[in-house]
Amino acid sequence: MKKILLSGCLITVTALSGCTTMSEVFGRDKTGTHDVHTTTNNRAPVSGLNGILVDANKKMTLYTYDKDTTNKSNCNALCLAAWPAFLAPGPVDPTGSTYSTIKRDDGRYQWAMNGKPLYFYANDTAVGDRHGDGKMGEWNVIPVR
Repeated sequence: MKKILLSGCLITVTALSGCTTMSEVFGRDKTGTHDVHTTTNNRAPVSGLNGILVDANKKMTLYTYDKDTTNKSNCNALCLAAWPAFLAPGPVDPTGSTYSTIKRDDGRYQWAMNGKPLYFYANDTAVGDRHGDGKMGEWNVIPVR
């Protein structure tokens, strides 16, 4: 019974994520490099590359999730395996800035742009990858000028 239940859960996760294999659900990145933090100056470590928002350190593409609400992430548990949060070291005063932090349900802080939490996509493994753009019609890159 447990095997049937586990198989059903894995099939559901795969179907809901729009992926065809479990490596696509959880990603191929095993390095933990998506836990990018800022320096002590409390400025969001972001920049633009090829017209999209990326983290300033590794230059990996950042995404927003349509199901998030202002200052609240709705990507938790299994969702975070495929869409790692762009973590911040703690709360940041958003006064006069487009960037702020939100406090996640797990107590960690995540960078946000205009109140929308920012994420990486686990299958983006090289600078310039945008494999998550448009995924499930809910994940979007952030254009910059």
